[in-house]
Amino acid sequence: MKILYVITKSNWGGAQRHVFDLATAMKDKGHDVWVAVGGNGILMDKLEKAGIYTFSIATLGRDISPGKDAGSFKELFTIIKNKRPDILHLHSPKAAGLGALAGRLLRVKKIITTVHGWTWNESRPFYERAPIAFFSWITMLLSSTTILLSEKDRSQALYFPWVKNKLTLIPLGIKPPTFMSVDGAKQFISKLIGMELGEYNKKTVIGCIAELHPNKGLPYLVEAMSVVVEQRTNAIIVILGDGQEKDSLQLAIKERNLEKHIFLGGFVDNASDYLKAFAVFVLPSIKEGLPYTILEAGCASLPVVATTVGGIPEIVEDMKSGILIQSKNSRELSHALSFMIEHPDERKKYGTALKERVTVKFGIDKMLWMIEGLYN
Repeated sequence: MKILYVITKSNWGGAQRHVFDLATAMKDKGHDVWVAVGGNGILMDKLEKAGIYTFSIATLGRDISPGKDAGSFKELFTIIKNKRPDILHLHSPKAAGLGALAGRLLRVKKIITTVHGWTWNESRPFYERAPIAFFSWITMLLSSTTILLSEKDRSQALYFPWVKNKLTLIPLGIKPPTFMSVDGAKQFISKLIGMELGEYNKKTVIGCIAELHPNKGLPYLVEAMSVVVEQRTNAIIVILGDGQEKDSLQLAIKERNLEKHIFLGGFVDNASDYLKAFAVFVLPSIKEGLPYTILEAGCASLPVVATTVGGIPEIVEDMKSGILIQSKNSRELSHALSFMIEHPDERKKYGTALKERVTVKFGIDKMLWMIEGLYN
């Protein structure tokens, strides 16, 4: 088959990781694969190193811009017209909307859209969320099939008319990372944040891997940590990732005198390799689909503190494999982190349970088999 993947941004987040996994797996199975991405970033670099031909659409971006969006549509239309794919597999709202319309006009045999968490669940005013929901519905109508990663997203999609038979649930699948040893990971992270290894080993280290984006709810983590360290001075948080909220987070950390307790480590390639350096993993998101980072934390046998958004409750069982809290609630978050710090035996039990759940429910072979079945 000839398969064209399209995604809005070329950074390295969960959606980009998913596209990379699919593209490389389908190439290995002997299919002709191309990927069109917005801009020129880490995803594009990784795909090219894997021998996959990529198209960079410079004007394709997340924000709405009629002029740029028209240019992106024209460029994407030309790519689809020239390549004539059997399968057009779209990821992220902007790429999905433009791609589904272009695919329909060009009579592509099969147009598939994967939803990485509904955008209208973001913290936005109603006048922004309403048109986003409308265009998401139009994209579902234009697509042959819409893949939902979580039951939560599927249940929300069912509110829209005339799409029920176009929906299919395929959870993410993960190939377990090759983790660095505990000692090696601790040495790397301690050096990254400028702390002596001996001092680092005395700390209870909470890890977070996330794009520094409003959807991740990181300001609530800073606020929660200001309460935690009042009585638990040996606790620190290391956040691996980069993004638009970096400056505001640094300011919030400084204002609360948390420079010795919260460290922004920046973007780290293959950050999951270093998960063994942490005692707990935290993800305080406001909006999610089905996050890879929690699956990776499970593979590393880490207990998780996370919010009850998107498909997270379908991975983490509250008080069995982690602790679930309401989003935007720094008070609940501080209590959950304090519990994890004070109960190392429970941490170990939760981590073991999460690893078992991820191994059984979220294997990559099952995901690839289901998606290739859709293609066929």
